[in-house]
Amino acid sequence: MGQFVRRNTKHGYRTGQRAQIMMTAPSSDHDCWLVVYHDGETDVIPIDNDDTYSFRSEPVDWRR
Repeated sequence: MGQFVRRNTKHGYRTGQRAQIMMTAPSSDHDCWLVVYHDGETDVIPIDNDDTYSFRSEPVDWRR
């Protein structure tokens, strides 16, 4: 928790934008992350293969 994550896929809501992982949330068929974006908006994104995401442990420039 606390890491910054960015989806590397070409499609999806806010793909390519970094968000901070706040917690893991269980779902009926897979786990998800509750994330918060720089503007305070939250989202629940599925936890897929690690190669779908890039991670950082320190704060980032939110515009990238």
